[in-house]
Amino acid sequence: MVISFVCSRWRQNALSIPAIWSRISLYWDVREKAFDGNWEDEDMETVYPLSNFLNRSQQHPMVVDLDIAAGPFIYGRGLHPLLKQLVEQNVRWQSLSYYCEDYSFKDFLDCHDIPLASFPVLSRLCFPRSVMDEDLAPFINAAPNLQSLNLTDALLIPQFPADYNEVEIQNVFNKCSNLISLGLAESTLYGDGVAPVTIPSSSKLEMLTVRHHECWENLRDFSDSVFPLLRLPSLKVLHLVSEKYGSGLTDNDNNILPLRWGDHDVLYDNELETWSKLGPFLVFVQQSAFQLTTFSIQRLSISDANLVDILVLLPTLQDLTVDDSGISPKHSPISSEFIDSLHGCRTSSLRPQTAALVPRLRSLRLLNVAATSFEDLSVVEMIQSRWSPAKLYAVGTSAFEVDCLRVFTLTFLNRQSSAGHVYSSLWSIGNRMMIVIQMCGTVTRRSGKTLWV
Repeated sequence: MVISFVCSRWRQNALSIPAIWSRISLYWDVREKAFDGNWEDEDMETVYPLSNFLNRSQQHPMVVDLDIAAGPFIYGRGLHPLLKQLVEQNVRWQSLSYYCEDYSFKDFLDCHDIPLASFPVLSRLCFPRSVMDEDLAPFINAAPNLQSLNLTDALLIPQFPADYNEVEIQNVFNKCSNLISLGLAESTLYGDGVAPVTIPSSSKLEMLTVRHHECWENLRDFSDSVFPLLRLPSLKVLHLVSEKYGSGLTDNDNNILPLRWGDHDVLYDNELETWSKLGPFLVFVQQSAFQLTTFSIQRLSISDANLVDILVLLPTLQDLTVDDSGISPKHSPISSEFIDSLHGCRTSSLRPQTAALVPRLRSLRLLNVAATSFEDLSVVEMIQSRWSPAKLYAVGTSAFEVDCLRVFTLTFLNRQSSAGHVYSSLWSIGNRMMIVIQMCGTVTRRSGKTLWV
């Protein structure tokens, strides 16, 4: 009887919380029934639970994921009733992820029985794979509160003022005035090597994710990069992500989604070429003149010297992450020389200047390093040079003094020998700083401790 009471109470609680029922993920693969019209008897079993979700979610904003693998239309009858029922809730959509290879999202809205759509509460829009203009166009003028737009492809950048399209990047910036987060491909679509007349600019965009794809590496012309074609003076967060093993997309909290593969140590790409877009990227950094606080690189082959050149232009940086997943040691920027360049009070071969590199740095994560050996003593000395308890809760203003490093993570994939004894000197600061040193196996994180796994 007690169990029955508890279960009944749980059910009542679940039914009384609309947010539980407002997250709907639908994979559509109804191939045989999509054209013959014989959906009524069996498909009502699917429509009914969807109706329950929609009713129980009341008017709560919805999170919708649509993966359309088959025709969503019934021949001669328009959109399938189940999909129609979901699309008719478009005014409640707060987050939408849409993927379909054969039908654009506009096809949904063009059905004769679907009213002109508006998305008054839509704040996040994601197209996980290739996107057509017809997918994005319906949202440009109908989603005034859009804050996050995540694309696999690049937005159009016009060659001439007469070239006008709803999905041109400047038009997106103008119409979506609340947009603060953008994800797009590194390669541009303006073509012919002709630079645009004016550089698209946004004074509100704070987060940018740029996806690099190795199949575009043959496009080595300066004009093939999206970087010199953007001016984002308010940018705070920048992610550079290679697409080969990771999606490069972000979740609802704008966190980079993890890679979707498991056996790290066998996935090195020894033929990987060095990232060729450094020059355009440096132009982007200089012309935007932003005060970046967070910068991450995921599976991007770049030399340690080039990474230092980038960091020299980011003096306001507080959080740096370099993830070497799938990168062989010879293509990795995480070297002993790079560690030396981060030392708080001495020069190095990569940084002859006396001013400290990224003096405001508070969090440093160097992940999935492929090297089998490493200068561990350099790591210890670098951490100690950036540890200043007196500045733990203060912010420095001079380039010649560094802020106190709060978080440090270093993970290896194939260390041939443990060097735990080298890091023993860090125990004295381990109670006030989160330090994770991983030689192999699974990373364990615990605040205020130094761990060897």
